[in-house]
Amino acid sequence: MRPNYLEQYYNEIKNGNIIVGLELKTELQKLVKDLKNPRYKYDTEYAHLRIEFMESLCLQSKKPFYKKPLELLLWEKAFIETVYSFKVYDEELKRWVRRFQNVLLLIARKNGKTTLMAADAHTDLRIGEGGTDIVCASNDDKQASLLWNEIDNMRKAIDPHSKVTHKNMSEICNKKKNITIFKMSGKTQNKDGRNIDKMYMDESHDAPDDEIAEAGQKSMSTKDEPLFINLTTEGFINDGYLDKELKYAREVLFDEIDDINYLPWLYTQDSEEEIWQNELSWYKSNPRIRSSKKMEEIAK
Repeated sequence: MRPNYLEQYYNEIKNGNIIVGLELKTELQKLVKDLKNPRYKYDTEYAHLRIEFMESLCLQSKKPFYKKPLELLLWEKAFIETVYSFKVYDEELKRWVRRFQNVLLLIARKNGKTTLMAADAHTDLRIGEGGTDIVCASNDDKQASLLWNEIDNMRKAIDPHSKVTHKNMSEICNKKKNITIFKMSGKTQNKDGRNIDKMYMDESHDAPDDEIAEAGQKSMSTKDEPLFINLTTEGFINDGYLDKELKYAREVLFDEIDDINYLPWLYTQDSEEEIWQNELSWYKSNPRIRSSKKMEEIAK
């Protein structure tokens, strides 16, 4: 019997072994409740295949983890499992489809979000459905390239002679399955008119508006199971794209808006005061503290 990482993560939090903020705890409570909702099916087979691939064949490229496979933390396994396991029946298609189409992962810097999503995209490149187009997007071309290049580093680590996969200046592809990964930024011309299946929006707090996100959403509008993953830290642009997205995410989270296809996964503090008064509260926005983040680095 396969483990249920979502339930495991929630139980660790409920038992006091893992500290998270109110917003994530609220979302996890809702998700665990939805496991018993007949409206949904929770099928972890594909998610666990992805997790197994990530921990076996997604090799990291930076010290001190150079050429070492990922060792996913429980929160990362729970996140990946949740995104890919919840299904809802589509009456028009007459089949079960992935429930979540829009995901917001809000987390502090240096918690490995870019590496995690690079592994997710590399998994698609290898074992994803043929004919898939994937976009690595950000407001800045350099930021979009960070995710894209890390995907390529993982690609080269297991296919150094490009027998199955290939990279040129504009795209990474699986030649046998016609799976393509390219990048998009605020400088990209002709953002519209594409036909993509999945989009990663990295560090969306830098985006002044929704131009890039909207272009990606429109490009996925004809897909049966599109997936937009917004991975970001909190930023300093007032009334920018992320502020509006967070407002919507919290309305979904607290049931002010009914959107079953939206997943807000927010690692946030409960108050500004607790940051100064209780160092243990830092775990709420830094779930990787115990593994790769050092407490003294956060205190700087």
